[in-house]
Amino acid sequence: MTNSQVFYRKWRPTRFDEVAGQQHVTQTLKRAIATERVSHAYLFTGPRGVGKTSTARILAKALNSERTDDGEPIVDSEVSVAIDEGRYLDLIEIDAASNRGIDSIRDLRDAVQFQPTSGRYKVYIIDEVHMLTEAAFNALLKTLEEPPPNIVMILATTDAHKVPATIVSRCQRYDFRRLSNDDVIERLIEVCEVEEIEAEPTVLEMIARTAWGSLRDAENLLEQLYISYGQTGEDGIPSEITEAQARELLGLGDTAVSTELASALLAKDAAQALTVINREAQRGADLQALRSGAVDALRVSLLMKAGVEDSITQGSEFAETMSAAARPARLNQILHILTALGQADIKGNSSSPLPLELAVLQATTNPVAATASPAAPASSGSAPARPAAVPQQSQQDSAGQAEPDQSASTPRRERTPVEQQWDKVIWEMRRTRNRKFVVGSLLRNCEIPEPQGNKISLRFKSNSMKNNFMEEMQDKRSRDALKAAITGTYGSELELEVRSPSEAAEEARANAGQNSGNGDSSADPVGTSDAQESAMVRAAMAMGARVFAEETPEDDSESESEPGV
Repeated sequence: MTNSQVFYRKWRPTRFDEVAGQQHVTQTLKRAIATERVSHAYLFTGPRGVGKTSTARILAKALNSERTDDGEPIVDSEVSVAIDEGRYLDLIEIDAASNRGIDSIRDLRDAVQFQPTSGRYKVYIIDEVHMLTEAAFNALLKTLEEPPPNIVMILATTDAHKVPATIVSRCQRYDFRRLSNDDVIERLIEVCEVEEIEAEPTVLEMIARTAWGSLRDAENLLEQLYISYGQTGEDGIPSEITEAQARELLGLGDTAVSTELASALLAKDAAQALTVINREAQRGADLQALRSGAVDALRVSLLMKAGVEDSITQGSEFAETMSAAARPARLNQILHILTALGQADIKGNSSSPLPLELAVLQATTNPVAATASPAAPASSGSAPARPAAVPQQSQQDSAGQAEPDQSASTPRRERTPVEQQWDKVIWEMRRTRNRKFVVGSLLRNCEIPEPQGNKISLRFKSNSMKNNFMEEMQDKRSRDALKAAITGTYGSELELEVRSPSEAAEEARANAGQNSGNGDSSADPVGTSDAQESAMVRAAMAMGARVFAEETPEDDSESESEPGV
C-alpha cells in the first residue's frame, strides 16, 4: 500500500473510539454530545503527540455531521469527509505560535460574529494557545466570556500553566495523558499489519520507549525505520527490521550491554563494570549511548525499588532483569550511581572511556551511607536500630577539650540481643507522656538492664533522671504501659527496681566490703555519686582528683531501692 502522506497524518484517528489512551476524555465528550450539553469553550492540555488536535477535529465532526446515538460521528458523511480533507468552511484552525499578536485575535473576534456557513456550529481550534501575548489573551477573554451563539472554541496547549487563569476558568478543561507502552505498541502493530512492515517485537518496544508516550513520535520513528530497512526488496518480500538496525538509527546502545553495565554497578562490581566499558570502547561502540542505556536501566530499577510501576517497561524481560538486579541494592545507592553517571562529561571526550570509567569508580567506591537515614523498624512491634549511646564526656567538657566526633567515619557496631530487647521497650514507650516527661526518653538514660530471675533493675545515670522517672510512674497509665512493654518484650511479668547512681555506688561498696572481709574500704573511691554531678567536682576529677566519700542527707528517701511499678 502506497500513500504520499506521512504515517502520523495517514493514521490520525477519525472517531472518538480510535483515540488511543484517552478514554477518560472521549467518553465524556461523547456523553456531552449525546445529551446536547455542549460547552462554548474547551481547553485540551497534555504532552505532545497524544491526540489533542485530533480529538478537537473529531469533536468538530460530531457537532456538525450525522452521528450515532452515543455521540460518535459517522466517518463517511459529507461533513466528516470534508473535515478530514481540510475543506470544511465552518472549521477554522489557527496556529497561535505564528498568529500570537493582538491583531490576529481582533480578526478572530470580528469573524465569530458571522453565523456558520453550512453546519450547526462554527468551530475554532487554536493550537499552542499558550504562545499568545498578554494583550491577545485579554482580547480573547471577552469573546470567551460572552460568546456568540453557535460558536465553539477549542484551545489546545502543551503548557497549561502559561495560560492565564481567567482564560482557563471560562473553559471546560480536559487533561490528556501520556500514552502507556501497551497503547503505543498496539497502534504500531496495527500500522505494521496494514503497511506490510516486518519488524522484530523488540523493535516496537524500543520505539515506544524512545517516543516516551507520544504516539506521533512513535509513528514517525517507525516510518524512518521502514524507509531505511523495511521496504520490499526485489523478490517482493518485505525486509525485517532488526533490533540492531533500530539501535543504529535511533542512536540507542545495546540493551543487553546497558543492562549488564547497570547490573554490575548495582552489585558494586567495579571490575566487571570497567570490563564492559573497555570491551565496548575497543569495538568502537558509542559510549554516550552506553551511558544513556545504563541510566535508563537504572531508572527502571529506581522506580521498582521505590514501589512504582513503570508503564513504559512494565512486563518486559528488560524490566524483570533490572528488578532482579536491584533487589539487593539500597535506594540511596541507586541514587548515588545515577548522580555519578549524570556528572560524567562524555560529550567532549566521546572517544575516550576515561570519563565513564571515572564515573563508574565513583559510583562503586563512594557509597552514600553517611547520608542515609536510619532504617525504619521492620514492623510495628520491633524496635528501630538506634546508634549506641554516646558516652558522657563530662571530663572533656569541663576542661574545654572535647574530642572530635568520629561517628561519621567509625562503622556502627551490631546491637547485642540484650540491647535489642531494651531498644524494643524504649520504642514501645516512645510516646508515653502523662505528666511532664516522655518515658521512652527517660529510659534511654539508664544502663542496659538484664533480667535476673523475676526481677529487672533500672540503674539511671543521674539522680535527676531517676526522680523524673519516678514522677512519671506515679501515673497509673504510665505504669501499665511500661508493665505491658516489659512483659511483651521479655515474655513474662517482671518486678521492677529503680536505682540512682548513689544507690548503685552504695551497693558496690557493700559488695566490695563483703568480698574483702575486714579490709579497709574507707579509702576506696566511690563509683558514681551526686557529688560528681557538680561541675566543680568534675573539673577536679579531670585534673586527677578522686571522690572518696559523700555525705547523704538523713531524710534522703532516694537511698532506698524502689520496688516494682
